[in-house]
Amino acid sequence: MIECQGAPGLVIAGDAGPVVGALIRLAVARGWRVACVGRHSDPELERAGAECIQVDSTESEAIESALSRLTSSWRQPPAALVYAGGIEAPLAAVTESVTRWDRVQDRQLGAAFVFAQAGAREMLRLRGGAPVDDGSIVFLGEASAARGIPGYPRASSGAAVTGMTGMMRQLAVEWGPYGIRVNMLQAGLIAGGGLQPEELSRRIPLGREGSPEEVAEACYYLISRASSYVTGVALAVDGGFLAT
Repeated sequence: MIECQGAPGLVIAGDAGPVVGALIRLAVARGWRVACVGRHSDPELERAGAECIQVDSTESEAIESALSRLTSSWRQPPAALVYAGGIEAPLAAVTESVTRWDRVQDRQLGAAFVFAQAGAREMLRLRGGAPVDDGSIVFLGEASAARGIPGYPRASSGAAVTGMTGMMRQLAVEWGPYGIRVNMLQAGLIAGGGLQPEELSRRIPLGREGSPEEVAEACYYLISRASSYVTGVALAVDGGFLAT
């Protein structure tokens, strides 16, 4: 059995963006090791302090292998995992092809499951199935996907993120007895995030877009021991958007 040593480890998968960069900088500043797994190595993430591992995030064996290598390198399994869902381009449902629909589900919902499952297995592997001390998995998605937005058609990505929320709740129930918490963070309109429809801006009670750092702080709360009694929660960090 590998002896646990040093700083806790955070592994991030999915699409990189301003929030992911802010989370890496925050976690590194607070003493975490951070690695990003995905199709492409990103110099920006490496400069922020993350180790980047190129892997197809939809392939379970490849993800499991990458997490196993990190466990060996860190001398302990990851303490937390974050899957960051990406922003899909708007496309009217009446013209969207089944091929594109399937691709979005695979890249968003399917990849989130593959990553979470591999992470849970790695957390439990060295303990022979015994509960972990405090494992955390967070799905990061868009608050706007939880409701329809006039003039911004996105049926496939809305279905994927909504499915991710339902999956999160079921995984929280199944994995809670093993000491693994599973939560969802629903991010609102974020500066630099690439999502700026006027309709969204008018419906934010706080009257402004959020910063990547604000969302990263909330995500850090969910992976840290400060939220050790929080699981099965969809936390909206959206300036009040979902309240309207």
